[in-house]
Amino acid sequence: MTLSVDTILTQEPEVITLSRLAKPYLIRRKGSGRYTMRLRKVGSTKPIISIGLRTTSRSLAMTHLNELAATAKAFLLDNPEVTAEELREHLKDMAESFLTEASEDYWDGVEVSHLHDAKANLREIAAKHSLSTEQHHHLAASLKVIDAAQKRVNEGDAGPLLDILKGLEAANVVHNGDSTTILEREQDSHPSELTRKRLEFDELSSIYMAEKAVNQKPATQRDNASAHKTLKRFTKGIDWKTHTRTEVSAVRDAMKESGLADSTVNKMIAKLCAVMNWAVQNGYIDHDYTKGLKFKGVESNRRAFRNDELAKVIDTITTEREPHKRLFGMLAVITGARCGELTQLTKVDIVNEAGHVCIDINSDNGKSLKNKGSARVVPLIDGAYGFNLKEFSEWVNALPDDNSLVFGMSRDIASKWFNEKVLPRALPDRDKDLVLHSLRHTMATMMKQAGVAESIAGDVLGHTSQSITFGLYGKAKSVTLMADALQKTLERMRSKR
Repeated sequence: MTLSVDTILTQEPEVITLSRLAKPYLIRRKGSGRYTMRLRKVGSTKPIISIGLRTTSRSLAMTHLNELAATAKAFLLDNPEVTAEELREHLKDMAESFLTEASEDYWDGVEVSHLHDAKANLREIAAKHSLSTEQHHHLAASLKVIDAAQKRVNEGDAGPLLDILKGLEAANVVHNGDSTTILEREQDSHPSELTRKRLEFDELSSIYMAEKAVNQKPATQRDNASAHKTLKRFTKGIDWKTHTRTEVSAVRDAMKESGLADSTVNKMIAKLCAVMNWAVQNGYIDHDYTKGLKFKGVESNRRAFRNDELAKVIDTITTEREPHKRLFGMLAVITGARCGELTQLTKVDIVNEAGHVCIDINSDNGKSLKNKGSARVVPLIDGAYGFNLKEFSEWVNALPDDNSLVFGMSRDIASKWFNEKVLPRALPDRDKDLVLHSLRHTMATMMKQAGVAESIAGDVLGHTSQSITFGLYGKAKSVTLMADALQKTLERMRSKR
C-alpha cells in the first residue's frame, strides 16, 4: 500500500529504535584494513549492526560515522519522544525553507550542496539501521522533500514542494483541531489561557523577526529565519521568563552532540544572544544567561589547497570537455569567488573597467549576496594558471541575451561537479576538509603569502566594503590595484608549481 506524505505524518510514531543505541564505535579489519562501524544497544556488549565504511582511512571513517549520526539527528530519527505533530512540523519547516530561501543558504542544518549526501545517508540509515515502521514512513517522506528541493534548485520547478506543503498544511489543520478539542475537554479551558504565562523561543522569535523586518535586508532575514528554526528545535520547552544558565548550556551541548560543527554552534549561540538581549531591553524577560557560551578557538573546518594539490586540481579542470564547466572552474581558481556568486553571473555582469575584463558581483535583478561587502568588481587575469581570456570572452559574447547565465548552472550542480567529479579525479585520497569553497581559502592564503595589502585582498574576496579602497583611489584605480595584486599572487604561485 502506498501512503501519501500527509497520511504518513498523521500516524503516531513508536519509540525510535535508533535512539536506544549506544554511541557507535569503529573497528579495523585485519585483512583489508578497512573500517567497520558497529552499533549496540545501551547496556549491551553484543553488536547488533555492522556497517562497512569502505575506507582504510580512520579520519574518513570517523567523518562518515559522524555524518550518519548527524543526518539521523537532523531528521529527528534520534528522538524517542518525538510526536507525529513534531515530525510533520519539522518537515513543513524544512519544505518551506527549501521553497522560499535563497539556494546558497543553510536549510535547517542541511547545506544545499550536500542535499545529495543527506539523501545517501538517509538511505543507508533506512537499509542498515533498526527503525520502526512509522520511522521508515517519516524517512521516506523526508526523501520526497529533498527530491522536491532539488527540483526547485536544479530545474526551477517549485511545484513538488508546493504540493508537499499543501498536504502537510491540510494534515496540520485536522491534527490541531483534534488536539485543541482534547485540551479543552480535559482541562476545561482554552489552551492560550493555560500557556499565557510561559514564554518560549517560538513566540519571542516571531515578535523579534517582525520588529527587525523593517530595517533588515532580505538576506539577513533569511539567515535569521533559518537559524531560528534550528534554535526552536533545540530550545523547545524552555520558559525564557525563568530560564537558567544550566538550561542554556544544555542547548549548546545538545547542538554539538547533534553533529553541528563548533563554528555553527557558535553562530546559533550568537543568534540566540541577539534575541535575548533584545528581549531584555524590551521588557519581555528579566534576565539573560546566554552570554559567554561560545566555544573558544574555533576555526573553519575548511582548509586551503597545498601547492601540489592545487596543481592537480587545475590539471583536472583543464581536461573538462564541457566549456562552461571548465571556465567556471578556472574562474573559481583565479578569483576566489563564492560558488553562488559565480553561478549567478549573467552576460551583463561581465564588464570592462580600466582596461580589464572583470566580473561584476552584485545583487541586481534578484541575485543574492552573502552580505553588503560581497558586492564587488574583480578583474580576470589572462594566462593565470592557463586561463584563456579570449575563450571566456567569446563564450560570453555568444550568450543569447544580457540575462543569460554565464555558466548555465545552479549552485548545487556546479558544487556537485567540482566536489564529485573534479576532486575525486584530482585527489582520490583527499580528506573531506577540501571542497570547492577551499579555493576561496586558497586565494586568501596566496594573497597573504604574496604580501598583498589586507584592504586590497578584502576587496578581491568581498570580505570588506570596497568603499574604503574606492574612496581612496576611485573605482578605476582600485580595479588596477586588484589586478596588480592578483597578477603578483598568481604569478608567484605558478612559479612554485
